[in-house]
This record gives sequence, C-alpha cells and structure tokens, in this order.
Amino acid sequence: MNEIPIVRSVPSEASTRHFDPILRPELHELYTARAARLRELAQGHELEAYLQLAADIAQAQAQVSEQAQSDADAVDPVAIARQGAWTAHLDALLEQLAPSASPAISPHLDALRAMSTQARREAGLALAQNQFDAVSQALAPFLWAALSLEVALAARALPLPANSKEESASCPVCGGAPVASLIHKGTRQGLRYLHCSLCECEWHMVRAKCTNCADAGDLDYLSFETTEAVVRAESCGHCHSYLKVISQERDAAAESVADDLASLVLDDAATGEGYGRTGLNPFALPDQAL
Repeated sequence: MNEIPIVRSVPSEASTRHFDPILRPELHELYTARAARLRELAQGHELEAYLQLAADIAQAQAQVSEQAQSDADAVDPVAIARQGAWTAHLDALLEQLAPSASPAISPHLDALRAMSTQARREAGLALAQNQFDAVSQALAPFLWAALSLEVALAARALPLPANSKEESASCPVCGGAPVASLIHKGTRQGLRYLHCSLCECEWHMVRAKCTNCADAGDLDYLSFETTEAVVRAESCGHCHSYLKVISQERDAAAESVADDLASLVLDDAATGEGYGRTGLNPFALPDQAL
C-alpha cells in the first residue's frame, strides 16, 4: 500500500441553488477532454503506458462519435448489447486504433477483429449485466468503449426518464454505476453530479450525503497529503462504501474517468480501511460481478 498518509476532512455543505437534474455532455467534447486529461496525467505516472492507451481509446471514441448514430428505441444497456448494433462501433474503434497500436496491444486488436458477431454480443451482454469475470480483462476496455458509445448515443437521442429529478445511487438514464462524483466549475460551480460509467450522463446529488445509502451522519473524506486534494474518497461508515469525489473547483481540467483511473492507489487505501467501492471505471473493470 502507498506510504503517503491519508488525510481526512469533513463534508461540504449541500447547495440549495437551482440545478439541472441530469446533464448529457456532448460526446465528442467529452471524449476529447478525457483523452487530453489522460495524456496529461500519464506523464511520469507508474501506469503511464496504460493511461496513454486509455487516452487513445477515448480519442477514438471522439472520432467515431462524430459519425455514429443510434437506432435504439430505449436506453436499455442489456437490450442494446443483445441487439448488437454497437459492434459496428467496435470495428470503427479498431480502425482508429490500429495505426498507432503498440506491439503489446496489436494482438488484442487482432483478437477483437477475429471475434464472431455472436461472441461479441455475448461479451457485450456480460458487460451490460456486470458479469465482468465472463470477459477477458485485456479485451473488456475496447468492448466497453463500443457498447458505452452506443448506450451514450441512445441516451442523447431519446427523452429523459420521467423520474429524472429523483436522486439515485445508479444512473437514472440507463441504470449504470457511477464512475465518481464530480464537483463542477463555472455556471454549476460547487454542484455535485455523479458521472455514469456507461451512458456518460451525469445526475445531480446533494453534497454531504452518501451516494450509495443517502446517510449523512457518518461520512469521511480520504485523500493523500492534503484535504484540498483534487481527488478524495468519500467513505460512509453507515454502509461501509466509498466513491471518489473529483473537484473541478480545485483543478479545472479534472475529468471523472481520467482522474479516477490515475488515482487507483487511493482505492487501495480506501479498501484497506474496510470500505467497498460502489462505482466502476471503464478502464479498470472489476474481475468479478458487482
């Protein structure tokens, strides 16, 4: 475990300002910003090669998203995975990634190309149902990127759910798990939104309460070195879960997926203290079902 001491801080006050209950970030802009942040964080990082690969996948998603459309009639990840239209995005992503793929990555791209349509659908369905141990860890990030892109496109093409103003531990648009909480900058300064790992939407949740069980009485914020860290782990003594909080107030370039992935050492510290993670990162999927 990392030897840097863990710092604890108290929760922030909840905001009472007007807010949009659900945000649907424009996908090309989102993926481009994610790729840039991943490349920034990769410099000198112990996971530099993997962060660079994640950046390449995010940039490929940005390029494919400009031409892609969804024909889904519902934002249902299981139905979308089973239907299989998302596999066309996989082929497009592989085409984008192939020219600059390293010798270590090229065999994985070849394996994905060689997968039958049925095998791809089965893998996508397993991911949509959180059966992560059924999919090769080496191939899962690419498959997830394609499936997630289709679900994200559907989430932007179809109306928002009727219950979109209700706070929820899971995404109200697609039911996916959050990557992390994001404290916004700019016109939404200080507001907290949870970022969906699957459809890339965000939903509001007041601060100073657990994102998993909604308890506000026993929260702790864990970080390394300083209470003003950009990334902290919000842990709950009531349900013994945690989810990271990433602050754009403290770093305007912070991005949910990128900053979460670059701070996996904080996950080790939080789990070492007895807390279980409630969210997931598309580039660090668990090796077993949630």
